[in-house]
Amino acid sequence: METNQLRNIIRRIPILHGFTNDQVERVIDACREEAFGEGTSVFQESDEPQGIYILLSGLLQVQTPTGGEIATIGEMGVVGEMGVLTGEPRAASVVALRDSKTLCIGKQALFELMDSDKDTGYKIYQNVTHILADRLRDNNILLEQQYLVLDDLVGGGRGGA
Repeated sequence: METNQLRNIIRRIPILHGFTNDQVERVIDACREEAFGEGTSVFQESDEPQGIYILLSGLLQVQTPTGGEIATIGEMGVVGEMGVLTGEPRAASVVALRDSKTLCIGKQALFELMDSDKDTGYKIYQNVTHILADRLRDNNILLEQQYLVLDDLVGGGRGGA
């Protein structure tokens, strides 16, 4: 893939938002391309985190340990960032639903980037904080909606007998 294409991709990844040109170049240097055939596992639940994957083409599915779908990841989607940053084992599995190409930033390469430039580390953690806050807000809205539906079903709240 051309370097200009990689620069444009890196700039669109939420966890790397606000990077300078120099920081983008260092991220590109730290990345490697990895391909996954249809049905191939990117990683399994409980695996030790080895990298962050940016989907360039294809389709990935995040699955529960029993194979239930948690999310479908399209192009420019990112998987694996939380495990790498927390050091916790993978909480879910990721499988390629069709032939997929990714950019992988290995765990060691990422931490070397963050150690060599504290501003890079700061921006990554700041971006992750915003991403997690957005996810928490979205989940709170879903929980409230589910509570209201459940409340209506059992006759509580608004004018129930």
